[in-house]
Amino acid sequence: MTSLRTWDVYLIGTLPSNEYVQQKIGRDKGIFINSQNVIQSVLKVVSKEPDHLPKERLFTCFSHDLEPFGFVDNSMEADAVREERLIQFLNDYLVVFNPSRKITASRNEVYQARDIQLIRKSDRYKEDDWFMPIPIFSKKKNGLSFEEFTTRLLNQRHVGKVPFVSTEPNDTPDIILWKDDDGSLTVFGTFHSHSYAYGGFCFMADDSLYVKPFPDNWMDDVYEVDESILFIPDGRYEDLLLLLKGEGASMHTSGNQSESAGEVAAAIMEVVRPNEIAEDGKSPIDYEQEELKFLDHFIQLTKENGLYYEAKDLVNFHTAMKTSNLVILQGMSGIGKTRLVSSYARALNIHNERQFTIIPVRPAWGDDADLIGYVDAMNHLFRPGDSGLVDAIIRAAKEPDHLFMVVFEEMNLARVEHYFSQFLSVLELDADRRIIGLYNDHLESGLKNANQYPAKIPIGSNMMFVGTVNMDESTYHFSDKVLDRANVINLHVLPFTRLRERTNVRTLTSKMSYPLFHSFKKQEETLQLSEREAECLWELHLQMQEAGRYLGIGPRVVRQIDRYLQNLVPSPYLSRREAFDLQMVQRVLTKIRGSEELLHPVIGSLHPESNEVVGGSFLSVLKRFEDISDFTETKKVLRQKAKELKMNGFTF
Repeated sequence: MTSLRTWDVYLIGTLPSNEYVQQKIGRDKGIFINSQNVIQSVLKVVSKEPDHLPKERLFTCFSHDLEPFGFVDNSMEADAVREERLIQFLNDYLVVFNPSRKITASRNEVYQARDIQLIRKSDRYKEDDWFMPIPIFSKKKNGLSFEEFTTRLLNQRHVGKVPFVSTEPNDTPDIILWKDDDGSLTVFGTFHSHSYAYGGFCFMADDSLYVKPFPDNWMDDVYEVDESILFIPDGRYEDLLLLLKGEGASMHTSGNQSESAGEVAAAIMEVVRPNEIAEDGKSPIDYEQEELKFLDHFIQLTKENGLYYEAKDLVNFHTAMKTSNLVILQGMSGIGKTRLVSSYARALNIHNERQFTIIPVRPAWGDDADLIGYVDAMNHLFRPGDSGLVDAIIRAAKEPDHLFMVVFEEMNLARVEHYFSQFLSVLELDADRRIIGLYNDHLESGLKNANQYPAKIPIGSNMMFVGTVNMDESTYHFSDKVLDRANVINLHVLPFTRLRERTNVRTLTSKMSYPLFHSFKKQEETLQLSEREAECLWELHLQMQEAGRYLGIGPRVVRQIDRYLQNLVPSPYLSRREAFDLQMVQRVLTKIRGSEELLHPVIGSLHPESNEVVGGSFLSVLKRFEDISDFTETKKVLRQKAKELKMNGFTF
């Protein structure tokens, strides 16, 4: 039984010298007649190999692979004549191929060149040339205009795919190319890393992105394959890096190019910084005003759907959705939790089932296979779960410029940390590392639908996860593993008199897209909490630690509170003081659970006459920090927890 693997990359090969062949594999020469009377040759790789491909291998090529390009072999001639004819033929060409490896039944590795193309060597070709591959993007291949492509690069968004270029993290190209309709090339760089999903490449540069036209007088030195890859000698590649960064002025283009997108780029974008170009590539966008317009739209839609929530609760929900990997809406049955999520989806321009997936959670779910699916070993298929989650993730990865939302209805009917365990670990990772495993990698080659359902699938940053929960005797309480990663929002019923109000409903059309929604997000890594806010959280942490060694506020929660406050858009609906109060309820008080003996010193007790909380270390800390918040909602929750301790002897 043999095993075959083909790498989806292009390499360039040439016929090596006999000395090189003898050194590498011990044969006298690189061309010979094999036992099937077919001329067999070996190729030496002369282009940069992907990091994951075995290095310095010789690849086998057969004469029949060359027949489409005009090579003719006459098996009746002498072996030496046939071999010499192939040598003379190959001396004129560079061989472009896909590398493959076959492991034979005797466990030998055989490397072969597949899907061969030939490129005639230019007059400037040198025997010691070593080629670097540069991906080429274009409107024809990627469906973007030059302005759209540039804007996406600047904002570190996906710019599309290039076939037969390595997508591995260690193979980030320093530079990439744009090909204009007239054939002129523009160079972009330099890039230090990239991510890759179904939307293609997303390149990360340092503070500056350099853009220059590719010199016309270098075109005889390079080789273009399928309008997708430019192979350039490594010496010219180094020259290009110098040219791109403004050094080596003598290497600038001679000026005989006609005016093109490349010249425009060189003139107005020699050094540009991310986020200075708007969506239309022309003028800056006031993202704060755009976000306020979106909030007004969202508030209007909730009214249109017969929902009556305070505007600050809607802003709280929106801010949590921007900054949390998972948002959980909690409240009594019948108050419109799912309708609220639907209204938000509509405000985000998510209208169809492709982008909006509702998953009713089943009580019997015990692990992530119930949610994701399983391998049907008998039929050699992966069977995705009935939830539709896997298909939603794959669709989102294929369409990175669209938002996708997944809603888990009655999320706590089963234990979240069991059926959602893999997601809880993955969602907190950086966007390019958020990968879910459907099954073991070694099974992939044996599954009939592995192309549709690969062993690993990425969770795009354009995916949003929401859960709705009821708290009653039929449900499970959340573990700390869930609470550390989620904003748990309590929705409250407003006075029923509000149901009598009539609203002049306006039909609004949303222009929201993922790039615009993403532009609302602020992700400053340095902690932006004020000194007093940080001190308050630390004091509360110490008091919780006094009550129990496993109680407290972890650094993860502090960073998430900070990110929430960073992303609070200035509005008349929700102030920073109120938002800090809400974060105390949603991120800190959710973790104060346990017996009266354990928590009474922290929570305090109810005064028999005023029905207010008295005593308790938590309340004393809040009083010392009233300069940063009134803690109105926090005190309400403390009162409820004190009541539960008194009546039940414990609180959740």
